[in-house]
Amino acid sequence: MNETQHDPGATPRHWWRALLPPIVTGTIFVMIFRKIPFEAFVEALAQANFTTFFLALLPFSFVYFALDTVVLLYVVRWFHGKVSLRDLLPVRAVDYLLSILNHRLSQGAMVVYLARRVSTSLLEIASTILLLDWMQKTHLILWASVGMLLVSEQLPPALLLAPVTVVLVWSVFLGYVHGGFAFVGRFLKAPNWRLLRTFRLARPEHYLGVLALKAPLLLLAVVAHGYAIRSFGFEIPFTRLLATLPIIFIVGALPINVARLGTTPLAWIYFHGDVVPAPQLLAYSLAAHLTFMIANAAIGIGYLPRAYRELFGAELSSGSWRVLRGERFSPLQTPPPKLGDSIVSSPELPSRPRELPSE
Repeated sequence: MNETQHDPGATPRHWWRALLPPIVTGTIFVMIFRKIPFEAFVEALAQANFTTFFLALLPFSFVYFALDTVVLLYVVRWFHGKVSLRDLLPVRAVDYLLSILNHRLSQGAMVVYLARRVSTSLLEIASTILLLDWMQKTHLILWASVGMLLVSEQLPPALLLAPVTVVLVWSVFLGYVHGGFAFVGRFLKAPNWRLLRTFRLARPEHYLGVLALKAPLLLLAVVAHGYAIRSFGFEIPFTRLLATLPIIFIVGALPINVARLGTTPLAWIYFHGDVVPAPQLLAYSLAAHLTFMIANAAIGIGYLPRAYRELFGAELSSGSWRVLRGERFSPLQTPPPKLGDSIVSSPELPSRPRELPSE
């Protein structure tokens, strides 16, 4: 049969999945503007001091990008070998750019890039990216818990469920990966999948290290937002921001809306609508989110030529199929390192990453 002909036995495309985020985003904004007059929203924007606003948020966007790349640098070194910060800046920048459109696409591009950069398999790099993603949510929830302890006023009870949930999820998952556990008369143990490799290798000091490296990111976000909101004519205490901003980030990242445009303002209004007028919250949250989107896009576009050249250039073609098949270039025989070094105890890792031509 001709390859261009339609295969009647093929699974039909779930086209409705592509329509779901726009529908959800549109529905959220309809709900919001049924409660908030559009004229009040426009007035809140018109009265804002955007000079102060941009001075607070734009420098933070670039500092966040640099520190976030440092976190990626340490984690890749711990579990996959030597790599330089200069090598990771392009892939992190493009990750920011692609995540505006599709978070899964951005993570997939990062997995392919890093697999080639450190000469290891896609699944093993995916394991590390998955751990980073989980730790991102974990550190946000932990900081929200700290903020709740410092806040004197009443907060939505839903916040109390977050730290309990994260502790339960991690306990069950790590028990499943490390040795397994009995449940309803059956013994459950994770298979020896490469996708779980980083979780098997990670020790308590590595989890604590990621949390310590990520801490400045959230604290800087709290300070930046704390000063930026004043340009819209209201204030929120830093302790309250510390308790709610992490949950706002998590809710905003839910893959049910377009570019986080729906759930982000909804979360701001939900958590702070009792102390700040809703039109001002809506105006600020949308302005801040669009500012971060534009800054991330600018960073990504700036690094896009180099990232594209290294990802698809001819200099990367040799050995690519070996990486995709999960083959190794050379095993390691050295003992496991401490926190500051790369994890090299697994024989699955390469002895040293393949050097790529630089610009």
